[in-house]
Amino acid sequence: MLKKIRMTTSIIVLGLSLYGLFSNHNEMLPYTMAGLAVLMVIMGAEELQKNRKSYRSYLLFGVSAFLLLVAIQDFIN
Repeated sequence: MLKKIRMTTSIIVLGLSLYGLFSNHNEMLPYTMAGLAVLMVIMGAEELQKNRKSYRSYLLFGVSAFLLLVAIQDFIN
């Protein structure tokens, strides 16, 4: 289930990124960062679901929190 959600989210983020790249619309950047944050949360949940005792899942959660903060700050400005 998480794999399908991850693939769907990654396709959406890729589409947003390509649209912003080719059309030079910098207004799409906060949406792309928020999508990447959601994607990293999903990847971290997959790592925790596999019962791996590694730092990777915690790193993914931390980076996603940072991306969400940056995206929210960009939405405000």
